[in-house]
Amino acid sequence: MKNAFVMFVAALLAVGLSTGVRSEDQRSLKLNQSTVGLLASQPGLSENVLEMANAMDHTDGLRVLPMLGRGSLQSINDLLFLRGVDVALLSSDSLAFVKKHNLYKDETGKLAYLAKLATLNVVVVARKDIAGINSLEGMRIATGPANSDEFVAAELVFDALGTKFERVPTTGKNSLAALLDGRIDAAVFVGTPSYRLLNSIKANSGLHIISLPIPETLAETYSPAILESSDFPNLIDEGTAVETVAAALILAVFDWPNRSERFYKLQKFNKALLSTYLASRAAEQGTNFSAAVPGWKQYLTAKDLMGTIKPPQQSLTITTLQ
Repeated sequence: MKNAFVMFVAALLAVGLSTGVRSEDQRSLKLNQSTVGLLASQPGLSENVLEMANAMDHTDGLRVLPMLGRGSLQSINDLLFLRGVDVALLSSDSLAFVKKHNLYKDETGKLAYLAKLATLNVVVVARKDIAGINSLEGMRIATGPANSDEFVAAELVFDALGTKFERVPTTGKNSLAALLDGRIDAAVFVGTPSYRLLNSIKANSGLHIISLPIPETLAETYSPAILESSDFPNLIDEGTAVETVAAALILAVFDWPNRSERFYKLQKFNKALLSTYLASRAAEQGTNFSAAVPGWKQYLTAKDLMGTIKPPQQSLTITTLQ
């Protein structure tokens, strides 16, 4: 009788523990199915990632975890291999760099994008005695460290144009200071965060922005862009314009197959992105967030949702930390 009672109690405990474990597993499963890791590829994009997380959190039970990466190239690696990174905000030309150097062999075909958030113009500032790109042969050019968007753009464009140069691994304020005191001959800047810095240059600085044509081999990587004197009044003569190339700031994802668990997670994220964050953006920059991105395929769920959700505005202004 005693043994039977002991066995009964043991059975009750086993059922209770089993139910508790199942309950914990279900809670964990539900939490992970609705949690998206959103990576900012560089510190200057952290404000944007926090904005997106705040806008989308709790939409349809979604939870967005902001993370900080180490450049667009590392962010591609994180998307491909790091568990917990679901979406990355990065520069589109990083994929062309990865493919050119065969860094991941066939893995790059597993990447896609949800939306184009902004245009990233490549701006080359040089001494005024340097007339154009052909005059940069053998010059000292600040292209930033290897994890920067400036490095990626300079390596791709200058190599495609056949321009050999001496790399200087500085960027931002350090590049501008080196330009002004003559330690370097030119510097590469990428994206609107550079505009405020470049517009701090005085009219008599002896610097100007040089034209940057799209190399034929990079037609599937960059789009043509025009820089006007109104953009940089102290670097471009009034009434004139300078041609350059532009990448895109995109939300990149791993190309999870249709109807997979991660597919549904990204679908939920994309729906929240369109109905909350993008819907609230003012149409100041004029960037069409559904636009095609050279060299990238759009993720399946993004294609589907673009046709069903119509936010009030279809453009986005990126406000980045300086």
